[in-house]
Amino acid sequence: MKLFDRTIFLINFGVILATFLAYLAPNIDPELTWTIAFFGLFYPVLLIFNVLFIVYWLFKKPKYSIASILCIILGWNQVKGFISFNAQKPETQGETVSVITYNISNAYFGYDKNKKNRDKKKETFMEFLENYKETEIFCIQEVGDYAYDILKKTFPDHHLYYKEKGAVILSKYPIIKKGEVDFGTKTNSCLWGDIKIHGDTLRVYSFHLQSNQISADTEKLANQREINQKQAWYDIKGILRKFRNKHLHRSRQAEKIAAHVKKSPHKIILGGDLNDPPQSYTYQVFSTLGNDAFRERGSGIGTTYAGRIPLLRIDYIFADKALEVASYELIKDHFSDHYAVSATLEWPIIEDIDSEQ
Repeated sequence: MKLFDRTIFLINFGVILATFLAYLAPNIDPELTWTIAFFGLFYPVLLIFNVLFIVYWLFKKPKYSIASILCIILGWNQVKGFISFNAQKPETQGETVSVITYNISNAYFGYDKNKKNRDKKKETFMEFLENYKETEIFCIQEVGDYAYDILKKTFPDHHLYYKEKGAVILSKYPIIKKGEVDFGTKTNSCLWGDIKIHGDTLRVYSFHLQSNQISADTEKLANQREINQKQAWYDIKGILRKFRNKHLHRSRQAEKIAAHVKKSPHKIILGGDLNDPPQSYTYQVFSTLGNDAFRERGSGIGTTYAGRIPLLRIDYIFADKALEVASYELIKDHFSDHYAVSATLEWPIIEDIDSEQ
């Protein structure tokens, strides 16, 4: 084997090892070790590199492509969290409810020092939202005063639940009971509401878990023209320390929500910004509570984050296992650094039994 091919082989082996560490990430509590979670964050990039290595070896030495092929096959369940190959259900047989989750980023798209431009941008955003006025349930995150005013004006006939911590539930049907899973923070929250619909009651959660807050740091590091080795290493350690702390926060927040969900007397729907990919402990906690709508009915690459870090799927709709996902849609827009996620859920008509938590 020539030196160049030997080097490529060693890099390929390193990528395969990192990919297997990404496979482990959902099953390891970050309290035990947080470093494996970092591999899960970059799983889409690792998957792409494995595919590139397969193509390279098929032209050079086909037998060496087997390692990456086996790596992908053994982690096929993880692949389906990033790329889905489903079709929409052709017809529904029971009652349905339409759901959208959307991290609105406080409608920052509309900010402009020039009032005329600001009003025009605000109107454009409201026109976009009006396309979804018939949606029955919205789970919205990162809502401040500016975005709250937009929501009230755009959805005057919806019931709105908001506690000034960012999360919002909008419903075309009455919210008969509501509350909060309190994280003890000002910027992250989870609201829940019991919604009376079609003779049944659904408990809906709108959540926004702790963000990593490393995008700006990584961009600053990447854009440095002259790299000071000592300063660069200091910056990298700061990024890793921030990622570790935020990931631990998210894990505990997810467990708080899970504990609350398990006490619910009603079928549940969870919609929101997990700030973690499917290759994470946080996602694993949520996946035990309901079916991931993307895995059930999604098609293509499921990227929901439009910010600086590419190929991230961090916005989700999880549906009670008693519900069926009839359709899924990723709504790509330019109004936020997140894309909206839409799903239609179906369930058989049953007699409602009122109970209180």
